[in-house]
Amino acid sequence: MAQALSLNVSNSVGGSYTAPILVTNEYHHWSQRMERYLKRLGRDVWRSVEEGPHVPILTPVQADGAQARLGGGQATINRSTKDDLDKMENDAIAFYEISCSVALDNFDIIINCKSAKEIWDVLKNLYQGSEQAQDKKLTTTLNEFNNFKALPGESLDDSFKRFNLIITKLSNVGTIRSNHETNLQSLNGLGRHWSTAKMIVQGDRKIHILSLFKLYGELQAQ
Repeated sequence: MAQALSLNVSNSVGGSYTAPILVTNEYHHWSQRMERYLKRLGRDVWRSVEEGPHVPILTPVQADGAQARLGGGQATINRSTKDDLDKMENDAIAFYEISCSVALDNFDIIINCKSAKEIWDVLKNLYQGSEQAQDKKLTTTLNEFNNFKALPGESLDDSFKRFNLIITKLSNVGTIRSNHETNLQSLNGLGRHWSTAKMIVQGDRKIHILSLFKLYGELQAQ
């Protein structure tokens, strides 16, 4: 069982030469890992996801004598440049990598997609939700942040873990709070028995720059 779990974690994270596998309830993390993975393969690989497949602007070239005769003397041919061919190759790489990152139980969702961008957009709409759904998620998470309070009898360790989860959720919906704001909200949410420790920590200007983890260490020392 442990070996199977380890394998699943390894697959979802991916590696230098292996695309991360999409776990549906971890879409946000997968999208970030996949973006970094594709950019590592090449900027034009990621460009294919952002902008869609490259469409060459073909320049008519006068055909040679034999080809012209076949076309009635006015035949022309279109040639793709090396840059066109390179970009189309990167399109193929992006399409292959993202296709292979979707597990079999979800593959039918993207089976008819024709480009990496199309797959990306389908998965984003399905697992990240509509703009309205994202706004609702942001509102809910901001309320959790603003109303954070330690629960009766809750240990510092459990309070920290719960608050850190809220910060992670804020990051997942694209909202970043400064260290100062995060630290103050964390301190203000602690119970009355932390009043003295809170005064000591808040009186230190390091509260402006301390990470949440270092703040937790300061409180443990108190």
